[in-house]
Amino acid sequence: CVGAYSLITELEAWCPRDCEDCEDGNCDNPCADNQPERTAATCGTDECGDYLASVTDEDLSTAVEVGYPSCVNSTALSSVAIYGSMGAFYLNQYYRSVARECELSDRLALSTDIDYTTCVGAYSLITELEAWCPRDCEDCEDGNCDNPCADNQPERTAATCGTDECGDYLASVTDEDLSTAVEVGYPSCVNSTALSSVAIYGSMGAFYLNQYYRSVARECELSDRLALSTDIDYTTCVGAYSL
Repeated sequence: CVGAYSLITELEAWCPRDCEDCEDGNCDNPCADNQPERTAATCGTDECGDYLASVTDEDLSTAVEVGYPSCVNSTALSSVAIYGSMGAFYLNQYYRSVARECELSDRLALSTDIDYTTCVGAYSLITELEAWCPRDCEDCEDGNCDNPCADNQPERTAATCGTDECGDYLASVTDEDLSTAVEVGYPSCVNSTALSSVAIYGSMGAFYLNQYYRSVARECELSDRLALSTDIDYTTCVGAYSL
């Protein structure tokens, strides 16, 4: 249990945060609006990079399958057992997000393959897009969001997301990935306590995701990097609506 838990504590120690992203502000050092938890100025160090390079896929799998479940027998760390139910991919994604904020993605030893048959893998089609192709603001109709867009302001512009990193991510997602996520990954989210609401993406169909990716690529001026098909199926509701 303690060994598995060290995947969290050691990451925090070697790749420290600038602030804490706590929704209710009830933490010691809450982040300001739109402030990332980590920046390269704080954690873009050789020490952080060396630690990221030391953790393997096998380490995550062992922790999830054996280490975290054993925490149910620990008085002090029983709450940590929940990481076992989240799966190795959740930890993989967390490590990747830290490496990205610390600008040390090239030091990661973990696999970059994503299993879109899983709930977390399918959900990453949203979270990874947001991470690699960030918004300038949020288009929320009632203004009830952290960073609402002004009238007629686009959520994204090339100044913010027209990057090689965003382009590389857009180029990595295929039609097969979207279909797998919609047919298998998102429906499996109904069994997830944390991500049950994400299951709705399965009912929207692959074309909805295709259109969303295309809209992001268009705003970021990276449409030429998309690997997704540009064909539109007008026999579907979403396809017809795209007219």
